[in-house]
Parts: sequence; C-alpha cells; structure tokens
Amino acid sequence: MFLGTSAIAIAQQQAPELDVVATTTERNWNGIAVSNDKRIFADFPRWEKGNNPSLVELKDGKEVAFPGNEWNNWQPGKDPKKAFVSINSLYINRDDNHLWVTDAAGEAFGKDRVPGAPKLVEIDLSNNQAVNVFFIRDKYAPSGSHLNDIRILGDDVFITESGTGAILVLNRKTCEIRRLLAKSTLTKADPKAQPVIDGFRLQGKDGKTPVINVDQIELSADGKMLFFMSPFGPNLYKVAVKDLLDTKLSDEELEKRIAIDRKVNPVGGIIMDGEDNLYLSEIETSAIRCESKDGTSKWLLQDPRLVWPDAYSITPDGTFYLAVAQISNMPFMRKGKDLRKPPYYIFSFKPNSNN
Repeated sequence: MFLGTSAIAIAQQQAPELDVVATTTERNWNGIAVSNDKRIFADFPRWEKGNNPSLVELKDGKEVAFPGNEWNNWQPGKDPKKAFVSINSLYINRDDNHLWVTDAAGEAFGKDRVPGAPKLVEIDLSNNQAVNVFFIRDKYAPSGSHLNDIRILGDDVFITESGTGAILVLNRKTCEIRRLLAKSTLTKADPKAQPVIDGFRLQGKDGKTPVINVDQIELSADGKMLFFMSPFGPNLYKVAVKDLLDTKLSDEELEKRIAIDRKVNPVGGIIMDGEDNLYLSEIETSAIRCESKDGTSKWLLQDPRLVWPDAYSITPDGTFYLAVAQISNMPFMRKGKDLRKPPYYIFSFKPNSNN
C-alpha cells in the first residue's frame, strides 16, 4: 500500500487508496482482466521483438503464460490462427466468466499487421480452453486498422477499431460483423486535442501528435447506452444500443442519433460501475477521476506512479484493478526517446461505499 505526501486525493468525497497487486520490470503491460473468482490476467502488446508470452496469469507473484501451448509461442512466419500476435486488450464476460482476448495482430495502432491474424479469442476459464476464435477479415479490419477495446452484451460484441476509426459489432452466434461509423468524424481523433505531460506535448519523431482514433468503450449498467471516445478527447459520446443494432439505419442516420455525453480530459482508459459512475484514467495528471452519471466530479486520486493509467477490470465484489502502461513514455509519444522506467504496476482499489 502506498501512503504519504506523493499520493494526493482531491475531491468532494474521499478517494480510495491504491494497493499494489503486481509489478513487472521487463516490459510494460497495458491490459488487465480479473475473473469472477479473482484470477488475474494481464497482456503484453508486441511493442518489442520476441515479445512472448503475450498473455499471462499472475500466480503467487509470478507471470505464468496462459493458456500455455502454442497460443504464446508465435514468431514471425508462423501460423497466427492459433497464436497471439499482439494483444491489445482483455475482457471478462461476467455472465459466463469467459476471458476474451483482442488480438490486434500488429504493432501499436495498425503498423506491421500480420495478414489474417486480427481476431477475438474466447477462453472458458473452467477448463482454460479457447472455445471460440472470431477472425476479423480485411473487409471489417482493413489495412491500417487496429482492434482495440471490447464490451459484450448478450450475443453482441462491440469493438473499437483505433487505426482507421470505426466501431465493429460482432454477433457471436451468427458470426456476422458490421463495420459502423467508418466515415464519421465522431470515431476519429480530434487534431486539436494535444496532450501535454510534464510540460511536453506528446509527439512522434515527426513532431506530430500521434493519431489514435476511437479507443475507449463502455456500456451503461442497464445495457441500454454505449459510450465511446478517442483517448485524447475532448468528447465522450453516447448512443443507444438499440440504434447500433438497428440494421435498417444508415451510417448517416446512426450518426444523427449520437450525442456528446460530456467533455473529458485525455485518458488511457475508462470504466463504469453498477451505478453508472464513470472512472477516467487521466494521463496528463497521473490521476484517476470518478464522476457521477451527471458528470459531477466525485473524487480525484493523483499518484506519480500512475504513468498512463490504462485499462480497468471490476470484480463482482466491487474491487477495481488497473494496469499502468507508461505509454506516454514510449518512443512514439516522446519524439523517439524511450523514457519508460520499471517497475510497471497493477493496482487495485475499492471505492468507499458512499462514493
């Protein structure tokens, strides 16, 4: 547990405290998923060569390749159909306790994608076996695409595609995929949004702010609304799920039904709890912010170890798990310089009951 003057809570309500769940030193993880029975999984995108394993289960302080066998042994030139190429996110479907793995199949945000490899892998945690592999063909994930985060509601899987900017809807019974809002500006990064961290404007070697299109995604507690945004903001959008699933609506008609839910700061990840409180991983201030359904800030927790706080997972008992990715210190964000500093953290916290 970290206590002291470097952890700052600013809010109308008291912020929770961070507990260190795990650390790693070799490379940075960016995905976290914790099962109904508290099994902890983390992923490592293929940001460096020879980056195996891609998916691990954390057991007794150790990283154990999961689910083992060929899934974590991919190398360039090998068949990617039963192997993870470059995982971007993890998700637990609480209804059946299955782990879902999003394999973007390339380097960050669409570069060097392996043909035929983008996919979603569904793993039954009762026997640790992959029960479904949903391949995302080029028609739905064209050149330059990058599968990102997912949410699941019944038979429908909602996927953000950050490389070219679109939302995919997969029906896992029929395997039908729809690619939506690919021409809309709402799924594209706002060029005016340029995050500044420690006085430095995030930029690549070319001096330009990296373009990351629609990334973060979430469902309301009742499953009626879907929220999405590009990580640098400034808008969090919302759309009725019934409209997303209405095959009769054109993209133009669908876009007219999308509204701005609220203005937000640049984030690494978002999640909503059962009361529709929104938790934002704010990258410019190394902070976690909790906002109520109406957008009122309930508390802010700042900690210097929260260097690009990223993905969340909430277990049934209300415990939050958070991966810290340090993406803002990577070369493509720091004009070619690698400023990452181990260790890389996974934290947990549990908001106070009155929060």
